[in-house]
Amino acid sequence: MANSTNKLNDIQLRNWVAQRKPIARSDGGGLTFTLSGSGTATWVLRYRLGTRHNGQAVRRELTLGNYPDISLREARILAGKHRAAIDGGDDPAIDKQSEKTRVRADWTIRELVKDYQDKVLVEPDYAADTIEYRKSDYEQVILPHLGSRLTSSVTSIDIVGMVVEAKRTWTVSKRILTSASMLFDHACGQMLIPANPCTGIRLSAIMGPRPPVRQRIMLQEDELRALLPDIDIIGIENALAFRILLATCVRGIELASAKKENLFLDRGVWWIPDEAVKTRKGFLVPIVPVVAAWFEALIDLSGESTYLLPARQERRRRKHQGDIHVGTTTLWAAFKRAFDRQDIPIRHFTPHDTRSTAKGHLRNMGVSREISEIALNHTLKGMEAIYDVREEIPERRQALAMWADFLIACETGMSPSHASKPTISNIIQFRKVAGIHS
Repeated sequence: MANSTNKLNDIQLRNWVAQRKPIARSDGGGLTFTLSGSGTATWVLRYRLGTRHNGQAVRRELTLGNYPDISLREARILAGKHRAAIDGGDDPAIDKQSEKTRVRADWTIRELVKDYQDKVLVEPDYAADTIEYRKSDYEQVILPHLGSRLTSSVTSIDIVGMVVEAKRTWTVSKRILTSASMLFDHACGQMLIPANPCTGIRLSAIMGPRPPVRQRIMLQEDELRALLPDIDIIGIENALAFRILLATCVRGIELASAKKENLFLDRGVWWIPDEAVKTRKGFLVPIVPVVAAWFEALIDLSGESTYLLPARQERRRRKHQGDIHVGTTTLWAAFKRAFDRQDIPIRHFTPHDTRSTAKGHLRNMGVSREISEIALNHTLKGMEAIYDVREEIPERRQALAMWADFLIACETGMSPSHASKPTISNIIQFRKVAGIHS
């Protein structure tokens, strides 16, 4: 290193800072005073290592701190200590980076969860219901079991122990394992750990094979005729919401989170935005006149809320600090209470069964497989997915009009032949190359 040192003085430093012009001035021995255009003054130690790579000395820079937090005198003392270490074969820049990594590796799981939720688990990257149940996994299972542990100390054995001790169902345990794996993927990306401790864990090895998945049911015509005439027994708002859910074939979260600003009833459409959709791609739902009337009734009941179905409990509004939609389980809780009271004389059904019910009846009415899938907003594959980019699909509107007329016939006691039934002759059958998946 150069022998000439102590080239700078305090008067120079103060003048340079006052001028706020970018500069870099050497004090000698590699110690450099730098000033950015924004006025940030920093001490940097520039040095060369004794080892060589491809015949060139390895150049390094080490930031010592900011001026005037570190005075000229203090900067010279720090630089001298580091130069002595460099002469002894150390590399202070690498040592500083290692220290940063070590400090980060000392994060607890609680700190990791907060960082993950703040940076990654946010809308619109994830749907609101996805965020809600992931946070539930962290707050109810992962943090109680691992919250105080250092991220770097968690092993696959700890993960298995957490899943076993949680004593959840097979399906919920699978979700918890996925939530944990996503969390530790984030830890890997933040360079806190070298590998994800969830890798290689199979739930079947912990809890045995997955239980048979409950088969979806299709409510038959006689069941709909028994259910719909007295549907108001679950409450007016719930009954209207159920009619809309059944008639539009949307998912429960898409209706629960619906905002009135996305309803264009004069045009007969409802826009469901990206953040509310499972596939993260928004779409238009055709609204036929009878369904529009149900929407209008809910709008009247919703008051000043932004949402079509505003939260009914003050506790939920407080939790979300103001206006918020109903919970995703509100409607189904109302049905459960009615079933428990034996007020509904048909088979028990789940939220998703409304979609399988609509799908089955649409097929029975002669609606093509492809259009019935589009009615449920399932995604096209193949060439159709590439070239059929319509937002408004007339075949879908016609199919949903038929379905709504059928539901009205069931509710009013009319026979399907008495209901106004549009022709289906122009519902186009797509070629077999068009694959569909949910």
